[in-house]
Amino acid sequence: MPDLTRTTGFHDLLLAESVLTISPAHWDTQFTYTFHNFSHPFVGDLIAKVNTESVEAMLDPAWLAALSTPDPGTHPDGDYFRALYQPRSSNLVQVRSFRQEIDVSPHGAYAGYNWELLFHLPLTIAVQLSKARRFAEAQRWFHVVFDPTCTDTQIAPPARFWKFLAFRAGGPPGRIDELLTLLSRPPDELTPDEQQARTDVLNGYRAILDTPFQPHAVARTRHIAYQYSVVMKYLDNLIAWGDDLFQQDTVESINEASQRYVLAANLLGPRPQRVPPRGAVAPKTFADLKAAGLDPMANALVELESHFPFNAGPVAPGGPGDDAAAAALYGIGSTLYFCVPRNPNLLMYWDTVADRLFKIRHCMNIAGVVRPLALFDPPIDPGLLVKAGAAGVDLSTPLSGLTQPVGPLRALPMIQKALELCAQVRDLGSALLSAQEKGDAEALARVRQRHEIQIQQMTQDARFVQWKQAQEATEALVRSRAGVLERYRHYRRLLGLADSDVSAVLTVDRRELTEDNFDDAYQQLVGQYGQVTAEQSYPPLVTAPEAAADLVALTLQTGNLHLNLSEFLDLNVLGPAGLVLRALAGSVDVTTAALSMLPDAYLDALPMGVGGHTQAGGGETLSRSGRSTAGALGTAALISEFAAGYAAKVGSYQRRTDEWILGHNQAANDLGAIGRQILASLIAEQIAHHDYDTVKQQVVCAQEVDQLLHDKFSDQDLYLWMQGEISRLYYQWYRLAFDTARRAERTMKQELMRPELDAQDFVQFNYWDGGRKGLLAGEALHLDVKRMEIAYHDNNKRELELVSHVSLRQLDPVALLALRAAGSCTVTVPEWLFDRDCPGHYLRRIKSVAVSIPSVVGPYAGVNCTLSLLRSTVRVSAALADGAYPRQGADDPRFVDLVGAQPSIVTSTAVADTGMFEAGLHEERFLPFEGAGAESTWKIELPTGYPTFDYSTISDVILHLRYTARRGVDAAKVDGALRDLLARAGQTGLALMVGLRHDLADEWQEFITGTDDFSATVDRTLFPYFTQSRPVTIVSLQLYGADVSRPRTIGDPAAATSALAASGAFAVDAAADPPGPGAVLTRSADADVFLVVRYTL
Repeated sequence: MPDLTRTTGFHDLLLAESVLTISPAHWDTQFTYTFHNFSHPFVGDLIAKVNTESVEAMLDPAWLAALSTPDPGTHPDGDYFRALYQPRSSNLVQVRSFRQEIDVSPHGAYAGYNWELLFHLPLTIAVQLSKARRFAEAQRWFHVVFDPTCTDTQIAPPARFWKFLAFRAGGPPGRIDELLTLLSRPPDELTPDEQQARTDVLNGYRAILDTPFQPHAVARTRHIAYQYSVVMKYLDNLIAWGDDLFQQDTVESINEASQRYVLAANLLGPRPQRVPPRGAVAPKTFADLKAAGLDPMANALVELESHFPFNAGPVAPGGPGDDAAAAALYGIGSTLYFCVPRNPNLLMYWDTVADRLFKIRHCMNIAGVVRPLALFDPPIDPGLLVKAGAAGVDLSTPLSGLTQPVGPLRALPMIQKALELCAQVRDLGSALLSAQEKGDAEALARVRQRHEIQIQQMTQDARFVQWKQAQEATEALVRSRAGVLERYRHYRRLLGLADSDVSAVLTVDRRELTEDNFDDAYQQLVGQYGQVTAEQSYPPLVTAPEAAADLVALTLQTGNLHLNLSEFLDLNVLGPAGLVLRALAGSVDVTTAALSMLPDAYLDALPMGVGGHTQAGGGETLSRSGRSTAGALGTAALISEFAAGYAAKVGSYQRRTDEWILGHNQAANDLGAIGRQILASLIAEQIAHHDYDTVKQQVVCAQEVDQLLHDKFSDQDLYLWMQGEISRLYYQWYRLAFDTARRAERTMKQELMRPELDAQDFVQFNYWDGGRKGLLAGEALHLDVKRMEIAYHDNNKRELELVSHVSLRQLDPVALLALRAAGSCTVTVPEWLFDRDCPGHYLRRIKSVAVSIPSVVGPYAGVNCTLSLLRSTVRVSAALADGAYPRQGADDPRFVDLVGAQPSIVTSTAVADTGMFEAGLHEERFLPFEGAGAESTWKIELPTGYPTFDYSTISDVILHLRYTARRGVDAAKVDGALRDLLARAGQTGLALMVGLRHDLADEWQEFITGTDDFSATVDRTLFPYFTQSRPVTIVSLQLYGADVSRPRTIGDPAAATSALAASGAFAVDAAADPPGPGAVLTRSADADVFLVVRYTL
């Protein structure tokens, strides 16, 4: 039997055995190994591209495609796995692998990373930049993903415009109607690619059901959703960019805005046609749809021929071709029963772009008000740009507010709002710092915990070694006990004692000791290791007499040597005695030798003849006697020495016995001590073991704490998230507070218009320090806003407050006639009108405006007049231009023309009507027209569709202008300039309007009832009072009828001037006009004819 483990691998052995039982004729691929590149093959190239060039170069689709192109020399197919590992496929094992490329496929291992890097990241940056109103930068990032301005002709559209590889490569159908049609077809009719697309759609549908609020889960299976999202966000950026430029309301900005709108319109293309409503079609029931076949999304395909009105008609006679043409209507196609609904968000783009382009082409602002535009943009302060550049701020920041209109709030409430926002910014700065500190604390806690775990693990290893060391110490004591026991037995054998019953083999009892079992275990261990071994008693020690020992010690100066009796006899008695005897014997020998030299004396005694010869004495005799004595002494000394030696041996044996007993007893004591040491060592083992277990548990506890530090909600990741979110909110709040503070400063300067304030810049551009994450930016901004508030209170000085009642009949009677005839007119209130009343004033600014329209109005009928300010001018300086008071051209720096947002009011009663319910002068909002120049141009409109009263009864329109002014201009210069101005024809517009039917009623009645020409006298008293003391020069005499655009000139102005100067009146003669469309002066009682006398002073 073959070795299946070697063939198939251990893990698939059982499955392989079951497969191998099948006949070889039915073998097929049973195992498929799929190898993905679980590493990014080009991360080094991407990093190098970013470092050496730019992010845009790294995201270039051409470079990315070239990067994925395989090397034809080494890996022509790009499959590095097969080239390196050379796997072999067989009937049993099939190997799948993938190329090394920038993988953006739906199921690639690193596809998610590539999607994040190449698509989601640039798109997110672009969207955030667009929200921050940095539209040009946002468009640059949008073009990394989608560039509709691309002109690369080598790639066909629409792939040319997509820079992301997944969108450029195309793919299966992504439109909803196409996908639903695909689902409705039978699966066996689909190609493999269509089947895969069908599977992806169903996965996306299941994702919708499982996670209905996760759009990305669906978009991953239908990339066209991402494409729609990109295009819509691109359009949002274009429209917001265009609106931002449009709101600046200058010629240049509107031209730029129109380019953005045109690009958006070209990108949108023609507006989708609305599907006409269906006729009377019989609805299908659920059973009908189920019988027709429902797709997985509960939709069905239905035939279209029943919806066409021409397929049921009779077939015209003719050839077979005609029959075929008629029959072709049948089977024209199928459609989904439930259609795809309209997308209102997408259709809204066509409405928005069309609205903006319509307003631009019809000279409207973004609010839809027609207004004139200034020829040039407001001047830019170079110093402001230098300060912004020095602070590292984008130049768009200081330029953004130059053309923006002042908001509806006054400066003080704006300053208060700026302070509130600064307080919020300060709180967020504190929150950011707190999150940073807590994040650092969490990071430090993690580092400390990691270090603690490492130290505890090292301590655990040390405790384990200490535990083993304690065990080895116990083993050493056991071995030491064996040596002591051997010594103990040796001494017992020397002492002639019986062998001890102490066991030679000692079993170590390493039972666990705890607080609960320690007492019992300790007693057992003591009984086991703390046995008491019998000791031997010492024999009685016979010592020398104390008196004799002390006498000898005193005599010999040896001290008390603590000798036993035998040692005492040897050392102090027998030894010295033998020494003395030896000395005596030696002395006797010496003496004998000396005596032997004496002569001998002999004695002869022979009394009776019997006697003898004897030696009576002499040296020989003495010598022999001395030798005998010396020999006796030597013998005695020898005996004494022998006795001393014997005593010494007896003493040494006594000492040896004592030593043996001492060694025996010491060995016995050592056995007991080692037993106790073994007991102590076992306890030390338990202590070391407990220390090891304790440290081991500490490691576990430290790991639990570390896991808690990673798993708890308020972990480092939370604070990192909080830092990111708070930083984002912090910057957005800072930008809001900064912009509000700048608006408050701009409002304050425009509201107060003080040169000393205009020379100061309260709000700077250097608060935000990106390196320090903007900390303390709120505090610095708050300080400057406080300075601005104090400056506002210091400079909020009271100005001259005046009211001027401007009569349209006196100022511009032709405009009044146009209002009566057409329902609208435009009138300009000139500066000379105010100089006539109060010469020497400048900086005339409107506080409030009210309108009065004297007319005949029925009960409960309103006079709804719309008053709109078209433009105004403020003289901001009291200086003279080379001694001249009038304005010297459009670029005169003494004047400021205010254009932009066009405020309007609508009256209800037209009796000193301000267009407000309550005309409070001190509310937080600016009043309508407040701050505009008193020298102004107005548009007055009345509804013309359904007028509520007869406009011909309007006798006048009065503008009640409440305005403030300052004194400072030389009144003499003003009077001189005013005289010159009033003397020039056509410069002032001085005119007198006389109503023939009302002001010259008698003459008018005579004219309409008679046949003569109209003749009347205009008296000097009809002219304004300020002209009474000055000569009046008639410029023209004109009659106005119903058609104001066709006046009739009459009379001789020069003759009228002479008559007025001579008699205080001049005659007006005019013949009646023949009936017709252009007739002005007709004999009709209802005709309103007015004489307009234009004059100068």
